[in-house]
Amino acid sequence: MSRSLTTILVFLTFLSAFSQIVLMNEVPQTPIDLAAVIVPPQEILKDISLLCLGSSGNLNFSKDAGIAVGKILKEKNVSYYVFGTFDVLKVGDSDPLSKVSSSPYITAQVLSLFAEGLSIVGVVPVFNATGNIDTQVVTALVTRNATYPVMVENKEKYALLKRFGYTTSLVFDTDGNILVGRPIRFPWSYENDIDFERLRREILENSIVLINRDVGRISVNDPWDGGVLIFSDETWLKEIAKEVLSGKRSPTGRIP
Repeated sequence: MSRSLTTILVFLTFLSAFSQIVLMNEVPQTPIDLAAVIVPPQEILKDISLLCLGSSGNLNFSKDAGIAVGKILKEKNVSYYVFGTFDVLKVGDSDPLSKVSSSPYITAQVLSLFAEGLSIVGVVPVFNATGNIDTQVVTALVTRNATYPVMVENKEKYALLKRFGYTTSLVFDTDGNILVGRPIRFPWSYENDIDFERLRREILENSIVLINRDVGRISVNDPWDGGVLIFSDETWLKEIAKEVLSGKRSPTGRIP
């Protein structure tokens, strides 16, 4: 069990008088007690989506991204970050950036590493377990001892997760009502400086995916458009993608 997940269990002694989490679809500008932010990571760390992380040739960047996103949120006094999905990418998915990969194992690995990064900086990671779930993602998380807190639609959904071995210390629903456990906070923060721009460029440069060279075009954030897939429309990245498309340079990412 990772230090961060163990700490979640230890810090259950830190209780709150409130029984409801405040769910927010934007990062608050002023402190709000027990705030849980539900915002795609690419809206916090520019262009760095879950699919970008799942397409990287180096999945360890997921932990670095979690640290970076968590540091930004921690400085806004955010207690919880709700992210991810227990579903996998499927052909024709209308919102591919919300998925990690077509592989349940890569999905679980990215989610667990990102959650570990959040924990390091003092933000409680919460997996978004609403919607469709792939049972292989769930069992892969259980195997990795990455059973972090979850947001679900109702008690029945959590009961389903438990049938696959997923039990955790905190569960709340989409209205913020706590179904299992009590509110927790991590009192620590991350004091090291982060060069956010350097990090995002490293991640983007390591997530250049060759889908089909014969298609002959560069696709931004669309894994179904063929050619070379990148996750930002910035000029410097497009220039590298052109070299990959022409064969002058090797791709750095993996097909999602």
